[in-house]
Amino acid sequence: MTVDYDDSLDDEWIEDEGDPEDDVLACPSCQAEVHEDTQQCPYCGDWIIPVDSRGQSRRLIWSIVVVLLILALALITIF
Repeated sequence: MTVDYDDSLDDEWIEDEGDPEDDVLACPSCQAEVHEDTQQCPYCGDWIIPVDSRGQSRRLIWSIVVVLLILALALITIF
C-alpha cells in the first residue's frame, strides 16, 4: 500500500517568521544595527535603554501639582 503525499498542503503550515531585518534598530551611540531586544550594544558597549519621554513629563506635572496642593493646604491652615 502506498500513500500519496500532497506537497501543496505544506504551504498552509508554514508560519511567517518575519524578516530578521525588521527586528533591528540603530544604537543611539554608534548607530550600528542591533536586535531590538538587545540591552547592550555589542559594538560600542553602551546600554540601550528605551526612553519614554511622555511618562517622564507626566510624572513631572503630577509632582508639581502635588507640591502646589501641599503649599495651598499649608497656606490655608496658617490663615
